[in-house]
Order: sequence, then C-alpha cells, then structure tokens
Amino acid sequence: MRTRNWLLLLGLPASMAWSVVVNFSMPSWFDPGEDCALTLGRASSAGATVRESWFPPRATCDFGDGQVYDFVSPARTVVLTVTGVLIALVLAVGLVLWVKSLFQQDEAPHSQDSVDLRQRRFAHLTSALVLGALGTGALLCLVVVGLVFGGPPGILTAVLGGAVGLAAAAGALDRSVGPLPSTAAQSRRRGAFATAILLVCTAIGIVPRFPVPQFGILVLAAALFAVTVLIQWSRAGNQDNTFANTD
Repeated sequence: MRTRNWLLLLGLPASMAWSVVVNFSMPSWFDPGEDCALTLGRASSAGATVRESWFPPRATCDFGDGQVYDFVSPARTVVLTVTGVLIALVLAVGLVLWVKSLFQQDEAPHSQDSVDLRQRRFAHLTSALVLGALGTGALLCLVVVGLVFGGPPGILTAVLGGAVGLAAAAGALDRSVGPLPSTAAQSRRRGAFATAILLVCTAIGIVPRFPVPQFGILVLAAALFAVTVLIQWSRAGNQDNTFANTD
C-alpha cells in the first residue's frame, strides 16, 4: 500500500476520534449553562455564560460572580491541542501526496484493443448513476453523523473522509470501465473531478430551506455524474481521433 494511503487511513479515523473526544469534552449543546452548573456543583445555571473554542479545545463558564471556571481543564486542552496538531500534519501530508498522485505519470495506458467500448461505456454510465446517488446519500449521512458525534471538526473530518473514499471509488470505477486508452493517474483525476461535483450536490443538500428535496438532490447528483462520464468519454474519443489522424 502506498504511503499516502497509509497516512490517510491513519489520519482520518484519528481525526474523527479526536473530534468525538473534543465534542464530549465540551458542555452539552442542548443546555450548556445547565451542564456547567451541574459539573461545577452550582445550585443554579441562572446568568451563566459559556464560551467555547474548538481549537484549541477550551470551554469556560462564567456565572457572573467575577470568576471564570474552566469546563475543560488546561491539561486536557494542551493534550488535545498537541494531538490535534500531529493528526493534522499526518492528514496534510497524506492529502498532499494524494493530490500529487493525480498528476504523476505512472505507467503505460491501458489499450483499447479487443475491448467492446460501447459495452464498457454503458457499464460506466449505469455505474455512475448508482455511485452518484449512493455516494451523495452517504456524504449527507456522514455530515449528520459528524455533526452529532464530533461537532464542527467532526463535520470537516466526515466530509474529507467521504470525499477521499468517494474519489477512490470513482477512480477505481473509471479504471475498470472508463474511457480507453487511459492511465491510472487519468482515472484518478476523472474520479476526483466527479467527486467534486458530488460534493457540490451535497453542499446544496444541506442548505436550509433549499427548494429541492433530499431525494431530488440524489437524482441531481446521479444525473450530473452521468453527464460527466459522457463528457469524459467524448473527450477521450476526440483525443483518440486526433492521435489517429496525426499518425
């Protein structure tokens, strides 16, 4: 397994675990003032002001008596901050290596000899419809799970992890039934581009009061993924005709 994959497989779960720990270290989102009062042994939460910072992870409770109480201890804040920085470095290196892999020249392209391109294109198109709908639905679910268990950092981690996984799936699909001739790097680039489109659809789906229902967002994502596949096949065909005319 390549270094970038190891770093992402290590960094993404660690980032989500860090987000969950930080989220549960904070006062309850439902009633933070009451949580502060119960934790600090106060009789009432009246007049309580809670201030939170997700990075560095910190929460204070002010009951208006002139004293500010640390809900998250300074020692825990230091440990979580240092751990968060290390995890962020691992993720950053993994993402940089992944982006570099989109543009590297790795091996000779797969040939289209003895391949039924029409059948291959149909398989790619139908698979794109399914992956577009399921992938966008999975991203929407990950956003909700990340919010509930990890707060804002959890949302970021969930979206990042979902995007990387979806890009890998779309790249593998392209490598299996995508346009020919093609290299692995070209398949990864096409998969990453399709994933960017699905991320936009996911962002639209979580916009409050957006006129399109959730099911409509899934249909839109599937349709856009399919259109992207058709365009990619069309471009591959045009390039192939250009090379043939040059020869």
